[in-house]
Amino acid sequence: MKDHRRGRQQHAIPAPLAATETNRVALLSEYVTPAQLARELDVSERTVHRWHALRQGPPRTKIGNKVLYRRAAVDSWLSRHESDPDRERRRSRQTA
Repeated sequence: MKDHRRGRQQHAIPAPLAATETNRVALLSEYVTPAQLARELDVSERTVHRWHALRQGPPRTKIGNKVLYRRAAVDSWLSRHESDPDRERRRSRQTA
């Protein structure tokens, strides 16, 4: 198509490229960025980075310079960090 205002060609996005973009979005829908993770956990992004540096945080994937966290891995990490208050109370009585 030709843009008559400036005499330039306008190119439509080819159908395969548009489908690829949709697939990329669907592929990454299971992942969150460190900023998104920090917002969801109500901590700072710096805390998320510190957890990684101390090897205490959820597992992450790095693609080039982009860091991503898979939601299922974060859920699993959260489950492993659950605590039972009764169990902790019994443990503190035993050590006292």
